[in-house]
Amino acid sequence: MQTQIKWFFIIVFILLSIADKSHSQSHDLQVEVIVDMTQLPPDVQDKLRNFKQRTEEYLNKNKYFDETGPLTPIKVQMQFNFTGVDNVNLDYQAQIFIASQREVYNPFNNGNNRYSVAFRYLDERCNFYYQESMVFLKNDYRFDSFLSLLDYYAYIIAGYDEDSYFVKGGNKYFQKALDICNKVTGSLRGWNETGGGSKPSRLQLVQEILDVRSDGFRKAYFEYMWTGLDSLALNKTHAYKNILDALDAIGAIKKKEVRSFNIDIFFDSKANEIAEVFLNYGDRRVYDRLMNIDRSHQSIYEEAKKRAM
Repeated sequence: MQTQIKWFFIIVFILLSIADKSHSQSHDLQVEVIVDMTQLPPDVQDKLRNFKQRTEEYLNKNKYFDETGPLTPIKVQMQFNFTGVDNVNLDYQAQIFIASQREVYNPFNNGNNRYSVAFRYLDERCNFYYQESMVFLKNDYRFDSFLSLLDYYAYIIAGYDEDSYFVKGGNKYFQKALDICNKVTGSLRGWNETGGGSKPSRLQLVQEILDVRSDGFRKAYFEYMWTGLDSLALNKTHAYKNILDALDAIGAIKKKEVRSFNIDIFFDSKANEIAEVFLNYGDRRVYDRLMNIDRSHQSIYEEAKKRAM
């Protein structure tokens, strides 16, 4: 009976999503760019005076989804922390923090909109060429050290968004991110070097998510988002169960895999959200279960357990 109810909700959600997508916004992303240039000398900072505006315009005006796009533009924050520059070649070094979120389904349209973090990641190894006079033109067939970096993360964000509505729904966008990696020539940091360190290269990150060994994680990610968070407004009992089942599945995969970058990103992105979701669950022991599933964020669950009802 529970399975029948679960699939009833899935069918209802899919039909509503298809209807809503026909009225989606004309642009895919709503990006806010934050720039920290404090480590650069003043004359170099002056060369980047239009960097924020031009980067926002590029990401917000271009299309990254193939069809009608997301239900609402995906909210994205992208922070560039510049750490150095080669003035001769106009080659900048930076760390980029990327965070995207999507709206949690609310069938009642009562103004109580909630958002869920979908992808949250710090890329510590970025090098790119930039100058004010460069042409900001999206071209998936040509690699550009800066614009392709923006496109790569836009496609990763699109892939995670689609995965939250359909099992492996983001394949086409992850593939586009992989295609960008395959066009890289030379030894640009962060793109395709392998081995060592806790952070993957961009190639490793997208190769892993497309690997069949990630199918279990991606199915559980869909269950967490669609039959879990998106179901809370309709049936909390079933939604809580679906969330816990999904987390159990992801935790089991993590324990079997020596290294799973995307699962680490999942828990880094969602630990606070998971802790908040269960504050009104009615049984504080659920936090012991969460600590066993995701031991790397134990302190977050311990603190939430103290506040839980």
